Amino acid sequence: MSNGHSSSRTVHASDLPAGSLNRAVTLLEAIAQGPQEGCELSDLVARTSLPRPTVYRVLEMLMTVGWVSRDPETRRFNLGADLAALGFSAISRHPLERTAATTLSALAEKLSQVVYLSVRSGLDFVCVGRYEGPSQIQVGRGWAGMRGPFGMTPACMGMFARMNPDEVRDIIKLSMPRYRRIDGFDEKGFRKSLADSMDAGYGIYGNIVLDRSTSGMGAAICDPSGHPVAGIGTTFITGWLDDAQLKQCAKALMTAATDIEHRMFLAELPSPKR
Repeated sequence: MSNGHSSSRTVHASDLPAGSLNRAVTLLEAIAQGPQEGCELSDLVARTSLPRPTVYRVLEMLMTVGWVSRDPETRRFNLGADLAALGFSAISRHPLERTAATTLSALAEKLSQVVYLSVRSGLDFVCVGRYEGPSQIQVGRGWAGMRGPFGMTPACMGMFARMNPDEVRDIIKLSMPRYRRIDGFDEKGFRKSLADSMDAGYGIYGNIVLDRSTSGMGAAICDPSGHPVAGIGTTFITGWLDDAQLKQCAKALMTAATDIEHRMFLAELPSPKR
């Protein structure tokens, strides 16, 4: 993730030199992008284009260190608990989460609903924070550490709303095959929500999957150049909020996003001319 102030770039498996590290990263990415129930060995061979014996050998190595686990009944592979522990450690130390925690805890209290903080990682989103409101009815089902195709959450829609349309188009073109593998994905509903979000300037999430019981809203956290570096979002029961409440929710999300931007980037902004 770039914040517009560094020349560094995201490193992908294809950027790494050939060898065990490259193959291990390739397999971990394939498992992370696979179904929640895990991946079969044949799936990983097909997705990575690596020889079957190589895939199995690297998987055995990853299982030895606890980064991959295999269900004894289904024989499917999934990310292991030790890797999850490393991920949660990284999330808890993420500078954005530390900066945003107070603001988003207050937002969850105000909205009486769960609020999420997410960042983009290539063609994925990663949830780096979950903040619960006081309501006993918590609609949100996500969790810190959750990862999925970028675009499938209210926070992602908030980020889309502030991106260059060409960049949005490229992301969707590359991600659509993964979207279509999601049970109940409604492409027409997704494109309508996307158009509504980009027109509004904030995330409007609804009718994206066939379960119409939940909707959501999101807002982008942008760097000083105006490019989204993260997003915040919330979900609620469809029809729960009237038009006035929806506007209040959107305003609260955008106000919180602006507050986090100031906390993160105020020191980087040029001093006003005297």
